[in-house]
Amino acid sequence: MELTLRLLRTIREIAARGTIAAAADALGYTASAVSQQVAALERATGLPVLERVGRSVRLTDVGRELVRHADDILARVEATEAALEEVAAGPRGEVRLAVFESVASALIPDVVALLARRHPEVVVGSRELDPDEVPDALRLGEVDLAFVLDYPHAPGPRKDGLEYLVLGREQFRLVVPVRDEIGAVVDLASLCHRPFVASPAHMSCGRCVVQACREAGFEPVIRHQVDGYPAALRLVAGGAGVALVPDLGLIDVPAGVAVRDLAQTIYRTIELAYRRASAGRPAVRAVIDAVTESARGLGLQPAADLAREERPLLQA
Repeated sequence: MELTLRLLRTIREIAARGTIAAAADALGYTASAVSQQVAALERATGLPVLERVGRSVRLTDVGRELVRHADDILARVEATEAALEEVAAGPRGEVRLAVFESVASALIPDVVALLARRHPEVVVGSRELDPDEVPDALRLGEVDLAFVLDYPHAPGPRKDGLEYLVLGREQFRLVVPVRDEIGAVVDLASLCHRPFVASPAHMSCGRCVVQACREAGFEPVIRHQVDGYPAALRLVAGGAGVALVPDLGLIDVPAGVAVRDLAQTIYRTIELAYRRASAGRPAVRAVIDAVTESARGLGLQPAADLAREERPLLQA
């Protein structure tokens, strides 16, 4: 039986994507090439690894066992490559980062500048990714490091084999039109009759806003659902409603917007996630150090001050 790393990666992608076409797209192959690799797996094992269910495919018991071992084997290969890289040279090579909009604006330029000065042979690439999608992207090797968000009562998904470094905590502020005569410190409950601008409810940040309002005693009216704080701020400036925006989303506040503190503390935790197997790579460690330093420069509350136990979303 000959099970190559290529075949193991293929069956793992199929398990994660649900279709041969989606796995082919993720791997950069044609669907026909992926089908041929599945056939090679079945010849190697002497047993079927997939069964068709409509337009999708489902793993057989043999396929599931292969995927379970593929995760372990591929993680060991990556750890070995990291160890060899450390022996052979200092930090060098490409590190791929998954970011979300506000951290991309506030942190990534400083991270890139720091690395250019200290480790010019480390190349950082970034792509914007919904934090809820990050664990699978990391596990499958699409990215090497990822910024993720953790909200009390709206926690993000966790995957085995990943490590999470807490970078700090940022508070949410109330954003209103500049002509609004609301006070300097606002009780969230007083906004029960106001329309809100917020992220879509299927996103963790949108769920956080809804949960905060519910704990304050009311169901918010989300008049506008937008993915991105710049768009939310512009809508608020135009009088479309009020919004709860975290500190990193307030780096560039447009004219026509006023920022107010809330009587309650609403916050989220920013974390950096990475595969445990890649932690030994000098280039990955260099990027982690640069991100940590940049986070401190933005005044994020240090990780040492944050307990990992569950807390209430609203703190009076």
